[in-house]
Amino acid sequence: MLSITPTLLLAAAAWLQTASAFPATTPDSIIGGKPGSGATWQGQKYVKIVVPPVQSDTGIKLIPDAQHPFVAPGPNDQRGPCPGLNTLANHGYLPHNGIATFEQLIYAVGEGFNMEHDLASALSALAILGRGNAYINKVSIGFASSEVPPLPGQIDGPTAGGLGKHGRFEGDVSQTRFDIGEGDYKNFQNELYDEFLTYVGRYGDDSPVSGNASVVTVKVMQEYKYHRFLQEQANDPNLEFSIARMIISYDEAAFVVNFFPNGTDNIIDTYTLGSFFRNQTFPENWHRRSSPGDFTFIQTAAANILNAHPLVPGTNQKGVWTPDAPLNTGSVSFTDVHLNIMQSLSSSLVQTEGLLRDNVNTLLQALAKPFGVDYTKVPPSGKPGQ
Repeated sequence: MLSITPTLLLAAAAWLQTASAFPATTPDSIIGGKPGSGATWQGQKYVKIVVPPVQSDTGIKLIPDAQHPFVAPGPNDQRGPCPGLNTLANHGYLPHNGIATFEQLIYAVGEGFNMEHDLASALSALAILGRGNAYINKVSIGFASSEVPPLPGQIDGPTAGGLGKHGRFEGDVSQTRFDIGEGDYKNFQNELYDEFLTYVGRYGDDSPVSGNASVVTVKVMQEYKYHRFLQEQANDPNLEFSIARMIISYDEAAFVVNFFPNGTDNIIDTYTLGSFFRNQTFPENWHRRSSPGDFTFIQTAAANILNAHPLVPGTNQKGVWTPDAPLNTGSVSFTDVHLNIMQSLSSSLVQTEGLLRDNVNTLLQALAKPFGVDYTKVPPSGKPGQ
């Protein structure tokens, strides 16, 4: 049985699950054209990426303010599997079209949910490097968009994909979406959300305001996440629940119970839950948490949820559950964690030069900072296009 610790959670989340690899680009085709060496490249205009300063206002605050009313997304606006990012876009903390820059992502999750600066920077850097375009500094919070073309020379595959593309971020055993092997993995499913509510009814706390068994607790998430795993293990003959996807999935649960509660009482009831998941809007009189939530905070919470029902990662192969080989990360130090992240990102990112390389280096440095490592010593080494 795999023993899960907060540090192992970090390591596994970093080791992002892989899809079928795009045919490898030869070094000559990557380096020969020197993509990104000028102000424009193949019709793409370079945008310099800069890590913004730490926000000074990090206390409890009413969200949204008067300048950020809810506006429903239009047919051409990108929305993806993350209710938090969708909510931020619906209120204009992110661009309403769902196409965001590195700096905009950091600002939005910090302002809206009080996410700590280094955690926000690392996740935003991973988003741009893994599913966006680092040359023009854009990523779709949803799916593929003409506004986010692939990197010059298609050095990381023929599409940027967006955060909703199955594989690196989106995956099986979602809280409110079906597995890709079952059909519609893109859209919110009311029937799964209703199952979620039944677990609040069984394991939730009482509230004098919202009623009996109406408060989402860690126990609710422990039991519902385990239920969803057993459900998909039985129903999806092609279930992929590798160590990477397993930990990302439990991180999502940790975000719900730590960033969605109202900061005035640290409670998330069914009204608040429905506002974020079903309506993708901030609840009335909702306040963000009173202190920034950082990397260790989230991983500790995810470990607490998972350890109630420890799982062995694996896959369904023709309907037969097959455990994965044991994870081998040595001492599972923060250096190991950073190494695993680099093994998931395309090696082509550091086979560039000029302005694109400048942006890549800025993002790699932001990604490395929470781990306390030198980003220049461990470059990306993964396959392009995965």
